[in-house]
Parts: sequence; C-alpha cells; structure tokens
Amino acid sequence: MRLAIYFPVLFCAIAFSSAKAQTDSSDFRQQRKWAISAEIGMNSLSSLIGPVGTFYAMPSLAVDIGAGLSSSGLRPGVRARYLFTSKDKTSFFGGLGLKQGLGSGGQEIKLKDTDTKQELKLETEPTSFLDFMLGVEFLANNGFLVIANAGYSQLLTDTPYTITAGVPSDKGKKALDAVFGSGIMLSVSLGKAF
Repeated sequence: MRLAIYFPVLFCAIAFSSAKAQTDSSDFRQQRKWAISAEIGMNSLSSLIGPVGTFYAMPSLAVDIGAGLSSSGLRPGVRARYLFTSKDKTSFFGGLGLKQGLGSGGQEIKLKDTDTKQELKLETEPTSFLDFMLGVEFLANNGFLVIANAGYSQLLTDTPYTITAGVPSDKGKKALDAVFGSGIMLSVSLGKAF
C-alpha cells in the first residue's frame, strides 16, 4: 500500500526533473561537449564539402576541426568560435581559423583558359589560409546542430599554384587567382551533438 503512494510521487519527480532538463538551455554545450557535422560551402573549414568535429571547451567557446577537398587538394583545418550566449540559438565570432591545403603532390592539372580557350597545365602548391568569420549556431535539445557562417579566407602563401604549360591571358590569370587565392567564405553544416 505504501508503495502505491510513493510511485505517483516518484513519477512526478522524475517527470518534473526531465522536463526541467529539456527546457533549461543554459548548459546545452556542457551536456553535449562533442558534435559531428557535415559541412558544405565555399572556402569553408571543410572546403567544398566534408566532415567537421566540434568540441565545446566552455559554454562560450567551440573548437572545430574539419577536412575536405578543395582547389588546393586535401585541406584540413581548425577554427575557434566565441559563442555570444549559452542558449540554444546563438551568434558567434570565429576570428581564428587556419587551413592548410596539401597541394596536388606534383600531379599536373589540366585547365582551359577562360578567355583564349588555350589548354593550361598547373600544379597546386601547399597553401595556408587564415579565416575571419561571423555566424549563427542552433543546438536543439535532442542534439540536432545547425551552423551557418560567412566571412573571408585570406591566403597566406605567396604562390598557390605553378603553371607548367601554357600562358594564361589576363582574364584567365584573374580566374586562377580567384579559384586558388583569397576569397569570401560561406558555409552551412548539419550535425548531431552528443
């Protein structure tokens, strides 16, 4: 008989604590310190497309590690993001992002000049980039994660490519510099925090 009285009280206590845990978003990123996501973008951490792993070192600090294919070959990178709030929806400043393109490894890439249609051959060199970005992050109670950012990716290397055959036109050289050099960065990633 006593057990029958305690069961509803215990059930209500568990339900209340579970509901409180689901609505209290102040420590989402401490409950779920790790996340993995798929990112697609332009000049982003994972380049064109690739995986990104996130570690929430503090409620206001996220560290991302990613890798993907880019115009400069395989390109791993790391970035730190300062989250302005610890709520489920927050904006962030990611002033520190470093990426390292590994280059084509001595293999020639064939391209056509955009202006003259002449065939060019080039090799991409190892390159380094520094990223500056702003963005938004949404982390749902169930761990669903969405990150979107925009910024600028600055090439730190002098020569991102070497032309081995052909001579590009002025317009073709500008196109090559746009593809292999500095530029606007945009990305969106979807994932799961755990």
